[in-house]
Amino acid sequence: MKEDFLSVVESTRFLGREFLTWLVGRLEEGGGQIEVDGETAQLALGNRVVLEKGGDPGAQLSLVDEGDIRPELGVGLRRGKLLDRARLSISRGERNWEVTLDGGLLTYDSLRCPKLGPRDANLADDPRAAFENDLFLRLADLEEAVAVFDALFAEFCRARAGAEWEKRELPALRSWIANLGRGDER
Repeated sequence: MKEDFLSVVESTRFLGREFLTWLVGRLEEGGGQIEVDGETAQLALGNRVVLEKGGDPGAQLSLVDEGDIRPELGVGLRRGKLLDRARLSISRGERNWEVTLDGGLLTYDSLRCPKLGPRDANLADDPRAAFENDLFLRLADLEEAVAVFDALFAEFCRARAGAEWEKRELPALRSWIANLGRGDER
């Protein structure tokens, strides 16, 4: 019997939500520094988060704030919700990206790349070459941001499928959630 595509997508949404919840927990507990492909990247939770419980859109909690959203995030997670979408920032040296990651579908809802640097003076006379240069630079920016999340998702999958998940990872995640935003942190 063939399963309906939408049924398969709906039944596996939990994995992306668990990934996003694990990732934010790891960022919060580890200070946001992550090594990817031998380079250090700084990740941080942005100012927009959506939590959802069990695929019920009526049980959504949206948090939007320029300040500290951890208290509300902690309450939502303690009530059994998982991160469904979150805005995250990535920094590598002087370069910064902002991405909104949809955990339910494991898609990128938006991506803001670093500003393009100054153009090569040789490209000023050839608009097509300038456009192609900018396009290739943007594609490289896109690949760099996606590579960070690909590496993190692979790490999550190894941890989630490993024997240490129940012994180490899950208790650490539960401890982070229990204390998140309660004023006794940092």
